[in-house]
Amino acid sequence: MPTLTISEYDMASGFASEFARHQLNDRITGLECVYRSHGFPGSRLVMKVETPGQDFALKIDTISPESGRLGREFETLGRVFDHFKGHESGRVVRPVYLDPGGAYMVTEYVDRPTAVDVIYNSDDDKQVAQVYRRAGAWLHHLHSLQNPVQYAFRPRWMTDNIRELSALVPDHITPISQPMVDTFLAEAARLRNRPDLRVFSHGDFHGLNLIMGQGTTIGLDFTEARDKLAVYDIVDFVKADIFRGATQEEVDRSGMLKINKQMFFKLYRHPIDTEILDCCLRGRLLKDWLRLWRPDFICSQFEERKRDLLEARLKQIFL
Repeated sequence: MPTLTISEYDMASGFASEFARHQLNDRITGLECVYRSHGFPGSRLVMKVETPGQDFALKIDTISPESGRLGREFETLGRVFDHFKGHESGRVVRPVYLDPGGAYMVTEYVDRPTAVDVIYNSDDDKQVAQVYRRAGAWLHHLHSLQNPVQYAFRPRWMTDNIRELSALVPDHITPISQPMVDTFLAEAARLRNRPDLRVFSHGDFHGLNLIMGQGTTIGLDFTEARDKLAVYDIVDFVKADIFRGATQEEVDRSGMLKINKQMFFKLYRHPIDTEILDCCLRGRLLKDWLRLWRPDFICSQFEERKRDLLEARLKQIFL
């Protein structure tokens, strides 16, 4: 678990006590940090608040009183929570309390594995395939919250980033990376401005934001929710597939295992342009790999493993 400074613990304890005074009849029996943001380590934390009756997740953003970030998320979470009412096998974490000052919000705490826990660590390919099926069903329902519209595919943000990253790789990587980059850029240019589906999107739909409950799939973290092309949510989730070993025959041109892709789209049924989806997934894997070769980036042991897995999968689909 992440460690806290004394001042951070005092702040979180004060927030938890304030929440208890306003909302609970129970006393607080435990408080621990379960998440610290990698990108914003000094301002964004998630605490587990334990009480005799149930546990809660207390999400802190010390900049939110000025930015309004948590207030917007709490409002969105309530809207999405209502949308999932009556849905047979999916829901989102229940919103409980928003600090009037906007520095923290509280939801229920669900002590179950995330999709990433299963995809990264399970030895059972069938169990992993079921995670993809359940994720597809959950995302289909989220993407049904409002009427979709057609919107032009504009990949410049991705192509520019890949060009910039490809110029920074070590010399011994360039002969491997450049043919991949050239192929991707040509594909993206061919598909530019083709219409695809724009929907209400999660915005950060990676596998840590989907919990595998008993009989239900539970989404969380809607701070990045907005309208955008549906393929981006799909790519954010399915790219974890690189942590599953696969032969050349088991992987399709998108870089994803055929069985996991098939299972995801069993219950995700919005009409997605498959060429745009495959292009975006190939581009995302390539971008993630190039980023891990940046000379100013020091890889952890996990990131070194991820870099190797990305390279192996990219070679399967590009070379």
